[in-house]
Amino acid sequence: MTAGIVFRTVVRTLMENGQDMMAPGVMIWRDHNVDIRTRSRMIVESNQKSIVRIQGQIQQVYDAGQYDLNTPNSPVANIFSKLGYGGNVPWTVEAIFFSTSRFESRTKGVSQTSELIPLVYEVAYYFQITDPVKLLQNVQLNGVFYTVANLSEYVSPIIDQSVSQVLNIISVRELYSSLHKLSDAVTASLRQILSELGINLIISRIIRIEPEDETMKRIVQFTGMGIDINTAIRARLAELMSMNSDPAATNMLLGKPYFNMYILPMGQALNSEDIPKAYEQQVSGNRNEVQKQPQ
Repeated sequence: MTAGIVFRTVVRTLMENGQDMMAPGVMIWRDHNVDIRTRSRMIVESNQKSIVRIQGQIQQVYDAGQYDLNTPNSPVANIFSKLGYGGNVPWTVEAIFFSTSRFESRTKGVSQTSELIPLVYEVAYYFQITDPVKLLQNVQLNGVFYTVANLSEYVSPIIDQSVSQVLNIISVRELYSSLHKLSDAVTASLRQILSELGINLIISRIIRIEPEDETMKRIVQFTGMGIDINTAIRARLAELMSMNSDPAATNMLLGKPYFNMYILPMGQALNSEDIPKAYEQQVSGNRNEVQKQPQ
């Protein structure tokens, strides 16, 4: 970055210690220094573009290559040059580098269906900077970096609005059959907002959408397998009961009442020697019910 004892003569993203300021996830890096002046050499890497901005005005856009910078002369610059600034007004010349690599970003959120069932969603989208001037004019740089995280924070409300416009009018049963509508709505919104920033949307995908509640998620999964809603609810309850080693879990799945082997209906007594026999009858009955279930 610095190749000189007194004045900086080389402007690039690669530092003398080998560190590259355009690290993964960095979209923009701004270099503003009093040593950027006429005859400074700017090096733009193969996956970058650069803009030189002088006193807030964009002067030129540079593609990959090596360039000798020429800062414009002005009366103000001449005055400061006499004060030992080498003909350059401090902090008014900026070299702003843009990465033209492909980026990935993900946005998570929570929306709800027409039944007010909360759904967790996650959207992944891939993009590339195509117009550095438009991007520079439409984003706010806070410091010297602008990252993928900053862009994701900017577009997240737009994605959430697109997702909610579709989910709020469909039921949870129609969720997976309406994924194409959801994907189209998100893609259209992203493409429009990113194009206004000088960014090309390559592709976007809904990579996750499911009920926020674990029990509701399992019920939706069961109904997706063709199981009716009542059986799906019993299956989830049986699953929870089996996790607690509840012996009535099988009865819950079958929708049959469960009687403790020590207690019989109608007040009937059970001798201790009959307990194994009664237990075997109950287990055999449950086994037969399972076999009768449709495959």
